[in-house]
Amino acid sequence: MRFDAVVVGGGPAGASTARFLAQQGVKVLLIEKKRLPRFKLCAGCLSARIAPLLPEGWEAEVLNTIRGGFLGFRGERFHQIVRKEPVAYIIDRASFDHFLVKSASEAGADVWEGTEFLEFEEEKDSILVRTSAGVVKTDFLVGADGFYTKVGKQLGLRKRRFFRSVELWTEADLREEVVIDVGVVRRGYGWIFPKGDRVSVGLATTGKENTLEVLKRYVNDHSFLKNKDIGGVKGWMIPFALREENLHLGRSRILLVGDSANMVDPLLGEGIYYGVLGGKLLAEAIVRNTENVYEEYARSVKDKILPELFYAGKIAKLAYTFQRVAFSMGGGHAVERFLDLLSGKRSYKDLYIKGLKEFVISLLHFENFSHIIIDKILRRR
Repeated sequence: MRFDAVVVGGGPAGASTARFLAQQGVKVLLIEKKRLPRFKLCAGCLSARIAPLLPEGWEAEVLNTIRGGFLGFRGERFHQIVRKEPVAYIIDRASFDHFLVKSASEAGADVWEGTEFLEFEEEKDSILVRTSAGVVKTDFLVGADGFYTKVGKQLGLRKRRFFRSVELWTEADLREEVVIDVGVVRRGYGWIFPKGDRVSVGLATTGKENTLEVLKRYVNDHSFLKNKDIGGVKGWMIPFALREENLHLGRSRILLVGDSANMVDPLLGEGIYYGVLGGKLLAEAIVRNTENVYEEYARSVKDKILPELFYAGKIAKLAYTFQRVAFSMGGGHAVERFLDLLSGKRSYKDLYIKGLKEFVISLLHFENFSHIIIDKILRRR
């Protein structure tokens, strides 16, 4: 059996890649190792800017429409901002992924659920793809199989930058707002997101803290949470990219997208938006330039995704190094601009350029900061 393209992984990136390809008349096979719907660890927050990239009917998957929220410092002090229009949406990944895979199937993609990708073998004019359901041939192989990507590993790629995340579910009075807390971990943040009539509570860090112990303190001390039980904690990894060399896009006719490609922002670890956008760019590259797909795809990612990840990384470095300052800026224009980003009205580059001066001014207001600068200068001498 032969296909124009085989996509491994039925998450948002893989399902979207398959849908965009099928809509262009490409004969595509989507392989998902689990039967759908299947449980998937994820805070499940979609920025509103993703809406134009989703298939018709996606609104039915929304559990909560987010119009703003609270920026907190260690779960104790808060800035609040709310808008009339939506800035984000909360979904359940099991149901949402199933919807996206069904949309790909309805667009014309073949879908093999409960089928495990085993390995690939490159031949002169095709790629041999071995799966638990048999062997197929294809012109292009797309790895969208997440953090532990088998396709990426066979290319010799390894994850080097990632958030360690933990999450549990409990109760709180949140429906249309989220809580983001800085100061909880050294390089990352804590969150409380509504999820239907419950809330997801978690944290993400690139540091080496004991995430379970930090989560215990976070839950016990937080004023928004009623139930202090920390049972049912789950953990997972979120890869991210700071610059071009961190992106794993594949090579030749074997391409990677979504988490497999580290296509995640280093500030909040948002990956669904970039995974779906990456799937669109990859599908366009395959349709537009079959002779040089990798080069076409890499150019598109460099133009439309990489600048966002790069400037998100610059903001993350400042915000997580000086977390009190980042919180203090939350009472001004910084959070307003961030909500504009989620809505698709601004870019991370815009946030960085417009916020840098404000950040420096806020930094200088903190006591003893000038002494720290002088001390650093003297040490360099």
